[in-house]
Amino acid sequence: MEAVHAASLDAENGIPSRRPVIEMTIPSALDNTISPPGKHVINLFVQYTPYKPVDGDWTDHDYRESFLRKCFNLIDEYAPGFSTSVIGYDMLTPPDLEREIGLTGGNIFHGAMGLDSLFLMRPVKGW
Repeated sequence: MEAVHAASLDAENGIPSRRPVIEMTIPSALDNTISPPGKHVINLFVQYTPYKPVDGDWTDHDYRESFLRKCFNLIDEYAPGFSTSVIGYDMLTPPDLEREIGLTGGNIFHGAMGLDSLFLMRPVKGW
């Protein structure tokens, strides 16, 4: 829980987490038709990533690549050799999620899900 809390504090301060919280799924483990034989498709959901970082810009290739490497290096701690096995990737930052999918602010939850905005207290009727 300390790692999750630290990651959320980084994001609140506009900094991509120094130790990102990463959820990994491997859909090709269940459906081998989505990848070549002996290869896999992996999805990484990286939480607590600020929409507008204070220390860079998601449109900067080097900045994006630096954060990607940070995520891959963290996975390497648990799965040695992961980063060297990657043959391709597509990275969607919060602004990418907003532009490509329409998620305001890149928020996959469509806004804060705190106790003050659940059930009858949603900001828009019907949400």
